[in-house]
Order: sequence, then C-alpha cells, then structure tokens
Amino acid sequence: MNKKINLKELANSIVEQYLNTKIESINNHCLRLAVNTDKTYPWHRHNKTDELFIVLEGKLRIEFEKEHPVELLPNEAFCVTSGTIHRTTAIGRTVNLCFETDHEDTEFIEP
Repeated sequence: MNKKINLKELANSIVEQYLNTKIESINNHCLRLAVNTDKTYPWHRHNKTDELFIVLEGKLRIEFEKEHPVELLPNEAFCVTSGTIHRTTAIGRTVNLCFETDHEDTEFIEP
C-alpha cells in the first residue's frame, strides 16, 4: 500500500445501496470494504478460502444453511470457514471489512 486510506472517509463517500470494493492485495489475499443498505446477498460458499468479516458500522447478519445465524455489531468479527454455505444481510446501513484470498471462488447456491 503506497498511500494511507481513511476507511471512514471511503465508506462515507459510497452512496450506492451495495458496493463491495477491493482496497488492497497482499500475499495472495485481499482486504475488501463493503457498504450495504438493507441488502441480502445470495446464498453461496467459497470452496478454497475462509472469509473474515469485521463490522465497522451498523449490523451484519450472517445466516448459515445448517446453523444458527450470527449478528455482528461494530468492532465484532467472525470467520466463515471455506465450504460453509452462508449469506449476509445488512440491517440498515452497514459497513464491513472482509479478508479473503485474492482469487475469488464464490459458488452461488440455489435455495
């Protein structure tokens, strides 16, 4: 990273209902910033990568095919292990970071 990035300023500049943007790549992994407003992402899994969520603002609900959902508030983190079928829902406006491998391997699942 050759420049300093203010995550709050970046998040505040996003006006779309949903935007997931790569901030930086490092050692075959990437950091993404997602801004969502009342959006549910489709059911999916990642077969070769874990996915670490860290909520900066709002509330993020992570639902699983066979487990109880997890709700994350600001400054809370949760890792979804590879192969786990899940989907996320933003409750109101939610800003979160996501760490995962640089090569996306998302497989969408029909409910």
